[in-house]
This record gives sequence, C-alpha cells and structure tokens, in this order.
Amino acid sequence: MGDGFTVRLLFLALAALVQHAAFAQHGIDPEGRGEFPVLRTAHFDIRIDPGDVSQQEAQALALQMEGRFAAYNQVFRFNTGRLAMPLRVRVFRSRELYESYVGSRLAGEVPPGAVYLHFAQAELRELVIHLGYEGGSLPFQAFIQFLRAFVPNPPVWIRDGFAVYFATLGFDGGGGLTHRENLVWLDTLREMRGLSSPESIMRTVAPASVENFPGLAWSLVSFFLNSGNESYLRSLTDSFMLLSYANTAEENTVAVVNHIAMWNDMAAMATDHLNYLNSLISFFEEVAQGQAAYGASRAAEAGAAFRRALEIRRNHYLPWFYLGMLAYNAGDTETAERYYRTALGLGGDAATVMYAMAQNAATAGRTDEAVELLRQIAAIAPDREERARTLIADLENIR
Repeated sequence: MGDGFTVRLLFLALAALVQHAAFAQHGIDPEGRGEFPVLRTAHFDIRIDPGDVSQQEAQALALQMEGRFAAYNQVFRFNTGRLAMPLRVRVFRSRELYESYVGSRLAGEVPPGAVYLHFAQAELRELVIHLGYEGGSLPFQAFIQFLRAFVPNPPVWIRDGFAVYFATLGFDGGGGLTHRENLVWLDTLREMRGLSSPESIMRTVAPASVENFPGLAWSLVSFFLNSGNESYLRSLTDSFMLLSYANTAEENTVAVVNHIAMWNDMAAMATDHLNYLNSLISFFEEVAQGQAAYGASRAAEAGAAFRRALEIRRNHYLPWFYLGMLAYNAGDTETAERYYRTALGLGGDAATVMYAMAQNAATAGRTDEAVELLRQIAAIAPDREERARTLIADLENIR
C-alpha cells in the first residue's frame, strides 16, 4: 500500500485533531488529583508538574497525544467506548523528579525521555514523560500505552512491530502529523543468516529469546500494511477484532495466528515477505548510492541520496559528513561547518572530519581556527601528523 496508506492515515488523523482541538480552550483543570493539576482531553488525563511546565506546553502535548491516538486508531479501529477511564500521562520538566518518580515504580535503570508503566490495576497505568527530552522515546511508548489500554496482553509481535512502525510518527507542533517508513532495522535483518518465517514471528511469546525480535516484528507489520496484497492486509485488520481484553498474550496470539493462517497460504506468505524486504532500500544502500553519485560529481543526486539516508537514521555521521562536503564544494562554508560539526558529534572519525573542518575554515578566511584544528589532528593521528604540520606551515606563511 506504500505511500497511499500513509497519506490516508495522516489525513484522517488530522481530521480527528480538528474535532478534538476544543479541549485546549479549557486550560489547566485545577481539580488535579494529588499535587498535580490535570489537563483533560477526549481520551487523556494529563497530570502536569506544576513547577516548570507552562499551560501552553501542556496544551501542545495534549494536542499531540490526541493526534497520535487518532492515527493509531485509524489502523486498529478499537471501540473507544471500551475505555474504562482516560489514559493517564504524567509530565515532568525536572530530570531529577522524572527519574525519582519512575525509579520508585520501576525496577532497574530508568529509561530516558518517556516510559509507559503498565500495572494489573488500570488506574495505576500511566505514560511518564520528561518534557524536552522525550523525542526519541515518546512515539514508541505512546503506542504501547494506546494498545495496552484496549488489549493489556497483546501478541508481542503486534506490540513491538507496530511500536517500531509508529516510532517515526511525528508531530510538528503546528497541527500536522508526519510519518515515514521506519527502516532502521532493515540492514540488521539483511545481515541475519536465516530470516524467521511470518508464522514463526507471529507465534513468538518470549521475544527476549529471539534475536532482533523488534526488527522482525516490524518487518511483518510493514509487510502486511504495505505489500499491496489486500488479502494480507484484510486478514491482519480483521484479526484485531479477535483481540480480547481478558485473554492472556498466548491466547490472543493463537487467535490472531489461526485467523491469518486460515485466509492465507503461509508458505507463499514467507516468500512474499522476504521479497518485500528485498525490495526496500536500506540506510547503507542509500549511503552507497550517495557515495557513488558524489564520486561521479553528480551533486544533486548525491545530496538526495544522503538526505533519504537521514530519513532512515538521523543519528549516523556519514550522511552529515558527505552533505558537509557537498555544501563546501558549492561554496556554502557556513552550512558545511554545521554539517561537519554534526558528523563529529555523532562519532565520525575525528581526524577525517576535523581535516574537512580545517579546509572549510581556511576557505572561509578563518586561518587561526584552521591552524588549531590541524594541530589537534597532528596530536591525535600520528599517521597524519606530517601532512598536518606541512599545512600549518603553509597557512602560517600566508597570514
């Protein structure tokens, strides 16, 4: 279904946002339980740290949560009347308060940014957010909260697979949702010696024992939604109606697998699943295409490939470094500097990146900066010391 699914999902979710936007007029509800004021929306009670979270920030977060809820439910079509109570969200600005609160309820290390705390008692369940640091965690955790509000014990492949799939569902703060296919697991899956069959993935009840299980689960979700085979999509979405609030994870798993197997040839599905994954372009394939285009002096093509790579993995240094070189070649030293610094911060080889930064600084007329960078290279990379010192001498002669 590809882009068609995404476009339809976003259109409907945005329409739902408009319907629920009126909550923002009511502001902070002073009736908050305990010491926390509460902002109430159609599906959420959002408890706000009164110390340092503004009403505007709280309302923006509430709008985002309703938008995510609407987007998720355009896929699952759960009956929202089944919700016994609103979904609870608790928001902290302070890292110390966030870690203290989560640590008092969760054994082990406190996850950064955001975490969904699930308990047998529904009134204790809540999504806890460290405001300002939630970006990488909130999309994943918000979906888990949504799903487990309707199905406390879902099949683990649905839980993990859709959480990864929706991890790239973004909110721009201006009323718009964005979504792109999350391909971060694709390279890892291709490196596996033998890919698990769809039926094996679906029957998993102990994901910790399966290598790369979140990626395998994502691959199956993406396949069902985007392969273009209506039978696969229909059997998946119909199976959601079999999920029971009262069932164990094993019981829900069996119900879903049996339904999908009843309507599909599972051996053919295994082949189609593998072919689907092979049809996708991974991060490193995008980078390789960009490098080839860069080497052939096709700057526009190279830039497009590196930007596509960043859509898959924004935290890898390679696309940033090459985009820096492209900007430098185009005479945009300011942009090149910004990209190089990003690459360095993300773990790019220090000597290589700093050499490019020195070249860029020298071109921009910042000779002292270029000399200092070259001195640092000489200190940290013995194999480049002689070249660095030669360049330092050249730069000092033209000051």
